[in-house]
Amino acid sequence: MTSVKRMLGVALVTACVALAMAQQPPAPQINIGGKVPNLKLATISGAAAQLHSLNGQNGTLLLFMATKCPVSNDYNERMAALARDYTSRGFAVIGINSNKTEPADEVSKHATERGLAFTILKDPDNVVADYFGASFTPEAYLFDRDWTLRYHGRIDDSRNAANITSQDLRVAMDALQAGKAVPVVETKAFGCTIKRVAK
Repeated sequence: MTSVKRMLGVALVTACVALAMAQQPPAPQINIGGKVPNLKLATISGAAAQLHSLNGQNGTLLLFMATKCPVSNDYNERMAALARDYTSRGFAVIGINSNKTEPADEVSKHATERGLAFTILKDPDNVVADYFGASFTPEAYLFDRDWTLRYHGRIDDSRNAANITSQDLRVAMDALQAGKAVPVVETKAFGCTIKRVAK
């Protein structure tokens, strides 16, 4: 009996380690100041999409987001406001859903119900999330017009909108539009972990 219990314990630990490894993002292949290649994604309808075809005149904001994550959902209104405010200022705002547990039809329905009018793409097999080393929903990546990464991290510093003291992403976008250096290029994102496909 003791031997059986020991074997079951080892199997359980092995399974837990494998699960944890599957959820861990790989090391990012791009850092601040690096250029992102023309990665492939998919529209919610399943059509192929090329990242560089979605660029804005002043830059592009990629937001990793989710349908089920309560933290990401607390940011829905703020993400929608970012799209409204900055699309008219020459930025493309693109949502990316990399969660294996959230199919495209669910993502589409969620966007409609939550008033998320900007483009949202699926990331099959979390290939793009892996390239960026993205960990959380929400998590922001801001690129200039040449697809050079200028900011990575949180949208702001509080899940509760009433407690925000630092609008990190808006500050970065304002600086980029003005042709100035982004004052803080990286912050720590927080939220739910991206539910990855085991590889």
